[in-house]
Amino acid sequence: MRVSVAAAAFLRYCAEEKNLSPNTINAYRQDLAEFESHIGRTRALARITPAEVLGYRNALSSLRGLAAATVKRRLACLRAMFAWLVRREVLDVSPFARIELRIRLPARLPRCLEAGDLRRLMRHRTAHGSDSALAIALLLATGMRVGELAALRVGDVDTLAGRLRIFGKGSRERTVFVTDIRIREELRSYISVRHKRELLDEDRPLLMDSTGRALSSARIRKAIAGLGRAAGLARHITPHMLRHTAATMLLESGTDIRFVQRLLGHRSILTTQIYTHVSDRALQAAIARANVLGNFAAAKA
Repeated sequence: MRVSVAAAAFLRYCAEEKNLSPNTINAYRQDLAEFESHIGRTRALARITPAEVLGYRNALSSLRGLAAATVKRRLACLRAMFAWLVRREVLDVSPFARIELRIRLPARLPRCLEAGDLRRLMRHRTAHGSDSALAIALLLATGMRVGELAALRVGDVDTLAGRLRIFGKGSRERTVFVTDIRIREELRSYISVRHKRELLDEDRPLLMDSTGRALSSARIRKAIAGLGRAAGLARHITPHMLRHTAATMLLESGTDIRFVQRLLGHRSILTTQIYTHVSDRALQAAIARANVLGNFAAAKA
C-alpha cells in the first residue's frame, strides 16, 4: 500500500468510525500531508524504515524549523496511523516499534491578561460591533476555545438558564454556563436581533455578521486582536489568552480545579494544573496580606 492511499484510508477511519471532530481531521490531514511531501506519496509503506522516521523528525525540527509542540503532533499522528495499519494487518510491524522518540516540550506558563488590561479590553469591546463584543464576553465567561465558539449554533444556547452546549475536541460534549445577568441579557438581545427572522432555525451559527455570514475562528481571532489594539494594549491579544485568563481567574477565586477542568473540557486534570502555577502570585499576595509572622518578627526577644 502506498503512503497516500494509507493516509486517505486512515482519515476516513478517523472521521467515520472514531467520529473525530472536523478540526481534528483537518489537523491530521495537515500532519499526514507533511509526511507525504517528505517521504513521497507513492512510497510503499512496508519499505519505510525506522531510520527514515528519525530523519523525518530531524527534518521537521532542523530544516522546517517547526516548534517542538508541532513536531510532536506530526509524529503522534503518524504513529497512530502506523499502529492502525498494524491492527488492520496491512503491516506486520510499525517503524515506530523499533525506535524511541521523545520530544520534550519547553515548560511554558499560560499567557493571561493583567487586571488593568482586562478592564481596558472590556471597556473597548463594543468598538467594532456586537459580534466581536459578544465573542469576547463569552470567551471570558466560559473559557471555551475559539473553534468551539465559532461552531456554536442557536439551538445550543439556552438564554433563560444561561446554558451553552459545547462540542469540544474529539466531539466530546459538555455544558458551560453564563452566570452574569448582563452577559446573558446581551446574549439574548443578540439572538433576537441577529436571528429575528430565523428563530426557528436552531442550526444557524450563533455568531453571524450583519450580512448573514458566519464568523469563522480566523475572523474572531482577527477581531479580538483589533480590539486589543483599539484598547491600547501593548500585547497581541488572542482568544486562547482569554481562555487562559478565564481559567486563572476561576482558580484564583477559589474554584475547585476539578470544576475548572470540566469547564475547559480537559480530558486530564494534568492539563488544567498548568494554571495553578499562574495563580501562585495570588497565593503569594494572600500570604503577604495575612502577615502571619509579622507580629512575632517585630517583637523583641
